[in-house]
Amino acid sequence: MATQDFYDILQVAPDADEEAICAAYQRLREQYDPQKLNGAAAELVELAQQRLSRIDEAYATLSDAQRRAQYDAQRQASLQDVPDYRPLPPAQHAERPRDFNPRPTINQPAAAAIAGPAAAVIAVLAIALVSIIGGLILTGGGSVPQAVPTPTTSPMDALETMIARARQIAEQNENDAQAWLDYANLLYDSVQIVREQAPNSVLYQQRLPRWLEAAKAYERVLELDPTNAVARGDLGASRCFYGAGVGDQTFVVEGLKDLETATAARPEDTRLLLNLGSCLASAQPPRTDEAIEVWQRIISIAPTGSPVANEAQRLIDQVRR
Repeated sequence: MATQDFYDILQVAPDADEEAICAAYQRLREQYDPQKLNGAAAELVELAQQRLSRIDEAYATLSDAQRRAQYDAQRQASLQDVPDYRPLPPAQHAERPRDFNPRPTINQPAAAAIAGPAAAVIAVLAIALVSIIGGLILTGGGSVPQAVPTPTTSPMDALETMIARARQIAEQNENDAQAWLDYANLLYDSVQIVREQAPNSVLYQQRLPRWLEAAKAYERVLELDPTNAVARGDLGASRCFYGAGVGDQTFVVEGLKDLETATAARPEDTRLLLNLGSCLASAQPPRTDEAIEVWQRIISIAPTGSPVANEAQRLIDQVRR
């Protein structure tokens, strides 16, 4: 996802001290509190929860000196020039100068191996989320205020527009792994939101084929970047969730292989572990004990009370009923 590094997520400079990081974390935790979205659309509540999960993950790393040093080294090594897809400046009816670059690049962290797929949609909708949460504080809750920039366009409609644009960019840059990753992540997000909020709905059944679309896009990413463990894991989750949804264990088995490979490469990636547990529970017969073991590992390594830890505990309680 359109990816962010941990400093961007916490909105602090890379040389920020421990006090600044802690203050930023507390501010963002309060800002994105889902309880302040009571009465808002379910997808916005979900986006706030996903944002909180990324905030917790970023803080867990940057507040630990050893983990931060390892992260900084990885982040520095991944700096590279990537295409800048922002509109070119107007020519003003004049010829471009000889040194004008029609294909500019920007220097930023290639954090695909660090950030998860939800980063793409969260980054674009963050301003709208903040506006909505802020409005609810001022009005004491209730309906979404008209201060949202485009009140007639729902976040889900905005996401569909982003998907179409991402697909166009990927097809125009067929050898750009990041472009395909952005496209795959948006597809993943658009169906994952529905799966988490309304897994038994007609809408989710209609969107099941999108898991295969996401899987194909992740396959392209891996053709270009075979070592991308996060893309491997999201490919596995896409296959597994599709198979579970249509009742085809062939996809579940394939997805499990990808997720096991990905989590072996990134054993502390809590989002990949969460999906691995869900996939194990979707197998026939369900591999419940293994799933619970994976989710318990999440609880042991994630910050206490964090969204991902809470979700792992919820899933454990659910399968034990």
